Amino acid sequence: MNGINTELYSEILPGLFMGGTADNDVVDVAKPLRNLYEVQEFDSVVTCYSWAQPMSWYVHENRYGFADGPIDEKTFTKVKELARWLHSEWKSGKRCLSRCQRGANRSGLVMAVTLMIEGYTATDAVQLIRQQRGEQALFNSDFVERLIAYSRQEHNFPN
Repeated sequence: MNGINTELYSEILPGLFMGGTADNDVVDVAKPLRNLYEVQEFDSVVTCYSWAQPMSWYVHENRYGFADGPIDEKTFTKVKELARWLHSEWKSGKRCLSRCQRGANRSGLVMAVTLMIEGYTATDAVQLIRQQRGEQALFNSDFVERLIAYSRQEHNFPN
């Protein structure tokens, strides 16, 4: 698979998904209210794109928008917090999604840290994400460098 998967989201591991936001599913585009009782695809979602419409009824959403560029320590600390929450939700048997705008970098950063919590190395996490989502997933070199540094320095994970 080249580029980014054209599907809205991809399954990285069973029950653990990474994806983006549909072009018309943003806050400045009006849409009808969803049915209160419609079945939802996900139980728990991390949203890293501020313009994304909120998830629907009965979906636990954790939102923290940040830029797809160099990140500071405060933002990376929040990413780690989001990943710990997502990992906990996933391990409890919930269907989980990490999403951003395109489903490439911000959602991938959260997903990679989630996979590292699960025991993956930074390199293996990035490789799995690219295998499942597309070769251009996590193309932000600052994010990848941050993952490798986190792997080496903070948790003594191997590269």
